[in-house]
Amino acid sequence: MKPKPLWIRALYVARDLRSRALFRALGQHCRGAVLDVGGWDFFLTARQRKLEFETWTSLEPDTSRSLDVADPKFELVHGDGCAMEFADASFDTVLCIQVVEHVPEPLAMVREIGRVLRPGGRAILLIPQTSTTHLAPHYYGNFSRFWIDHALEGAGLELEDHQPLGGVWSSAASHHVFFFLQALRLEGMSDERVRRGPLFYLLLPFMALWSLLSIPVCLLFSLGDLHEEPNNHLVVARKH
Repeated sequence: MKPKPLWIRALYVARDLRSRALFRALGQHCRGAVLDVGGWDFFLTARQRKLEFETWTSLEPDTSRSLDVADPKFELVHGDGCAMEFADASFDTVLCIQVVEHVPEPLAMVREIGRVLRPGGRAILLIPQTSTTHLAPHYYGNFSRFWIDHALEGAGLELEDHQPLGGVWSSAASHHVFFFLQALRLEGMSDERVRRGPLFYLLLPFMALWSLLSIPVCLLFSLGDLHEEPNNHLVVARKH
């Protein structure tokens, strides 16, 4: 398994710190046969945090990714989360953590999640609303809570709990952080088709300074944030 670059690992650590509510939801609802759609190595975090499960299946679309785990309860399956090959009602819990923004047909993915869930089972989803471009070119956009309502209804899922994580100011802080990653054209953060004019390079030192000064201020204001524009929606839904 090719290790993740240090800066990507740092982003995942930051995500986990900012998404403590996610792990509370996982601790409360993660049970039985678990399917993690697009989670790849998230199983390692789940095991470290001692989440409850009988079996854990990670569905990974990238066939070059593997996971060397000596655990009889774990299985890595390569496949398409929008057209799963699992039978109906195969899992008690389905996780989909910051994945729908990386598929061109996200409604199909949510419908598939509903299909493979057993009646009474839970789907736990972390869905971004204000994310910046990342993992390009496999990045297709953000989603509002109104889209979530529509997607769950079409999948036969009933919303059990919804928590907006972050808001306007924490989103602004994230955008300032991602400014550096995109300005440096780190892998997955930009695209060769994106062009920059001479004013970008002229103003770059001032933009960088402004971002550095803005990050702590935005994080301070985020303590009393607005939730109309959350970073992510934490969703727990139940299969009818």
